[in-house]
Amino acid sequence: MTAARFRVTYLHVSQPAHVDDADGTREDHVLRDDEFIRFEVSPFTGALGAEIRGIDLASASEDGFEDVRRALHKYHVLAVRDQQLDAAGLHKVARRFGRFSGNPVHTPIDGFDDIVRFVREPDDTGKVIGEDWHMDLAWLPKPPGITMLYGEEVPPVGGDTCFSSLEKAYASLSPRLIEILEGLTGIHSGRGVFAINAAHSRLGVKADVEAIENAVVEHPVICRHPATGRRYVFVSSVMTNFKGMTEEESKPMIDFLMARAVRPEFNCRLRWEPKTLGMWNNPHVLHTAINDYPGYRRVMYRTTVEGSVPLAAADG
Repeated sequence: MTAARFRVTYLHVSQPAHVDDADGTREDHVLRDDEFIRFEVSPFTGALGAEIRGIDLASASEDGFEDVRRALHKYHVLAVRDQQLDAAGLHKVARRFGRFSGNPVHTPIDGFDDIVRFVREPDDTGKVIGEDWHMDLAWLPKPPGITMLYGEEVPPVGGDTCFSSLEKAYASLSPRLIEILEGLTGIHSGRGVFAINAAHSRLGVKADVEAIENAVVEHPVICRHPATGRRYVFVSSVMTNFKGMTEEESKPMIDFLMARAVRPEFNCRLRWEPKTLGMWNNPHVLHTAINDYPGYRRVMYRTTVEGSVPLAAADG
């Protein structure tokens, strides 16, 4: 019996970034959201996130700003490219989105009480700030509604930020579990937050340790977006227990919700470029900084926009 012989043909399929149209123009292969006409919006993933090009937020009209707000409500995470901002410019842009939320943890830069400067030098080692999945200031009665991060100096590769949709996490839960969670209130605590931030020597922290350590707040577990009405699960890395239950009793469900919330199909990845203004609907996503850029410098400016008290979905 002779062995059968097979011929294997390898095909190389090239997908160029651009193709020529019949009229000679070139069009890139990027999905764009036709709902927005004042600038280009290109989704990151099927779950959340989008890139915006073609708007200068420093001089944009109110109609332009309103379109960016709509895009933020739709995608929850935006990377607005090619923004020429310094601290004063970021302050001006952010305050057009709303009042400063306050920051009880970090020391602001001189002249701007609403802006913090994060610097990581090439020789810094250890964890980066924000390396674990979290929500900014979830232990406040009104967590920031929008967080903004501006890339002044970014590594040539690495240093991305990942996000995960708490709306998608909610949609993945069974009706029976949702029914149970609607009756629960989460307790979120500032315990340990000061120590985590103080461990970063280049990051200034405020001195009121006791106020942070003793901060405790209650938030509904199932909430609704104040603008869109869409539901999401309010879970955070500082949720300690459910009201009326011990931490030991609560831990299995909190661990389950955190694991569900960060599943990869609910994620997007913001790849930083110089002069990118990243912004996200803070209570509706979890995010984490990626520590993969040793030997490179990274300089970011951060500010936040005031949010609202989380709304229980059952009250809507």
